[in-house]
Order: sequence, then structure tokens, then C-alpha cells
Amino acid sequence: MKSRKKIIITSVVCIGMALLAYFAWLFPFYEFSTNDYETSIDKLLSVEYLKTLVPLFIIIGLASVGIVLVVFIRKMLAKTDSRYTRFADVRTSRSKGTVTRPKPSVFMIVRWIVMMTFFVMMIWGGLIFGLKMASVSIPVLSCPWNTEQMTESSCYYLSHLNELFELPLKNILLFFGSTIGFTLLLGRAICGFLCPMGLIQDIMDKIRQKTKTEGIKMNEKMYHALTPVKWFLVLIFVGLCFAGGNFCNFCPAVAVSPILAGMSTSLYVSGFLMVLVLMGGFFKRRAFCTVCPLGTIMGFFHKYSLFRIKKDCQSCTECGACYEACPMGIKMIYTEREKSDVTHADCIMCGECIKCCPEDNALSMTFVGRKLYTSSRKKIMSGYQPRK
Repeated sequence: MKSRKKIIITSVVCIGMALLAYFAWLFPFYEFSTNDYETSIDKLLSVEYLKTLVPLFIIIGLASVGIVLVVFIRKMLAKTDSRYTRFADVRTSRSKGTVTRPKPSVFMIVRWIVMMTFFVMMIWGGLIFGLKMASVSIPVLSCPWNTEQMTESSCYYLSHLNELFELPLKNILLFFGSTIGFTLLLGRAICGFLCPMGLIQDIMDKIRQKTKTEGIKMNEKMYHALTPVKWFLVLIFVGLCFAGGNFCNFCPAVAVSPILAGMSTSLYVSGFLMVLVLMGGFFKRRAFCTVCPLGTIMGFFHKYSLFRIKKDCQSCTECGACYEACPMGIKMIYTEREKSDVTHADCIMCGECIKCCPEDNALSMTFVGRKLYTSSRKKIMSGYQPRK
């Protein structure tokens, strides 16, 4: 009975995604009369630049309305149903507490600096610095329509294989060489450190924390329910070009990179999906990353990455803090009792599990075997010092 239910749910999800792909190809979310892929420093400083930002303003506005609506509905439910009491004002109060947050670790500071640097370079790098590495591809969801980025993004040719194999052999080899090279070197640390979509989602999570809004916690069943969505997106991502479609028409990254770079780019379902990405990133950290097709493909090679998550099973007290903190819902890091290497294909190397682990050296992140970041009881307890 359960298997039959799974088949039905999977079929419904697949049909829904297929219809979404069709409408993405057919109907525009926001359409310019003529697309403008040329930009300059002068244009970025002009009033004309604001016109290209209009779709992004609409997306942010719709996402804001959606977030406020969800918060309002949850508060109403909390008043009428005891099951929703954890969303009540007492849990989201802005009253001053008696504890303080620990200072951010050097690792987290470096991670945010790297994310913001690559965000700038992947959107305005070629324009500001004049740097371009032709045909060198980084597997991130930056946008190929943005001609001012420093490097190409692998996502375009991976989702347009028919166009890839029309290129000269030299370009094809350079594409695969750079893409595979970055993937083997960094693995899904690319998602946690370099991807512009990742930074946007992390910013939404920070906004939620600053507004003291209760997030939405996902359990194993919810993550399991997203599995068909994730794999169907991979199928759409890789195979849509052979059916005469265009994955870019509903890729949310299209609604960010070219627009911020000052390019007039028509949006299809990608605009609506970006609204959902912003809303999802607000209530659940890295919500889109859990179904991102490019991230899933990189996960195939993650076990060969030079970045690893290591666990000292003897030091682990089975508190489950790592699982609670993981934005990708990876339970293996908590349940593993024998192996020291707990690197998972879905791990984006954000370091949250290590940050929240209360035991010295129980968890650590390594690069080529050298520890970059380790768990610390002292660091955790420093957040419980009384305010002065």
C-alpha cells in the first residue's frame, strides 16, 4: 500500500513538473520588448539600470508578501490549534535574553567573505575588472545570459548538451576539464562557498533570524518526499534540450544574475520559482539546495573531493545537534558509529554541523587531510555567558 502511494505521489509530482516545464517554455513571467545583453559601468550608474531591476523588485515584493502571509496564517493556527503552539509569539519574542551568541568562528567569517566575493565576481567581475577566462567553467547556478561574469557557468552547457557538442573539440575538452577539475577539487563545497544562489538563500536565513521568525523544520519524511522532485529536476536539467525545451526558462538564477548586471532579460516560470526560492530560503535554510539539479549532479563526484567531513565516533555523545543544524537534512553524520569519514553526497560543506557540535574534535572539516575547522565545547559554551 505504501509503495503504491509513493508511485502515485511520484507520478503526480512528475506530471506537475512536466506541465511547469511546458508553461515555462510558453508563457513569460516578465517580458521585455527587446532583450539587451549589453551593459557597462556607465549603464549601471544610470536611471536606465533601474528599469532592468523592475522584475527583481517585483519578485522581492511578491516574496515579501508571501512570507508575511505565511507568518500570519501560522499565528492564526497557533491560536486555534495546540499543535501549532510552537509558532506562538512566546517563541518569537524579541525580549532580551540572558545569554549571548558566541563570536563567529574564523571559518564562518572566511566562508561569508568568499561567498560575497564570488557573488560579485560571477555577476560583475568581467565588467569591473575586465577579467574573463573564456571556456573555463565553474559548476554554479550563475546565469549564462550574463556576459559580464568572470567565468562561464557549467549549468548552461550541461542543460544544453546538443549545443555543447556543436563546439570545437578544444572548447569541449576545456569545458569538461575545468568543470570536472573544479568538481573533484572542491566537490559540493562549491555550493557552500561559491554559488550565488547559495548566498541569496543564506541572506534570507539571516533575515529570518534577525526578525525572530520561527523557521520550518523538516523531518525525514519531508526530505524523502522531495526525492522525486530532485531527480525529476535532474532529468529535466539534462534531457529537456532533446525535447526542444530550455531549462533556463524556469531556472531561478536567470532572475538574479543578468538583471543585477544590468541586462534586460525576459523571465518565464523562472521568475515565479525565484519567488518560491526566496520564501523557501526564509523559512528553511538552503531550501532550493535540497532539490538543485546541478548540486545533485556534483554529488556524484563528491566522494572524490579533497574536502571531507570527519567524525571521531568515540567523542560523539549522540546528542543529535549536528542533524538538527544540517540544512540538507543529512542524518548519516549523526547515526554513523564506525566510519571516520561521514562526507555525504548532499553535504555542501557549510560547517553548521561542526559549529553546533558540543564535543571537542568530534566533528571536523579537512582539506587534503588537514583540519580546517573542528568542533569545540568552549566555543559552544561561550554563548551562554551572562550579558554585562
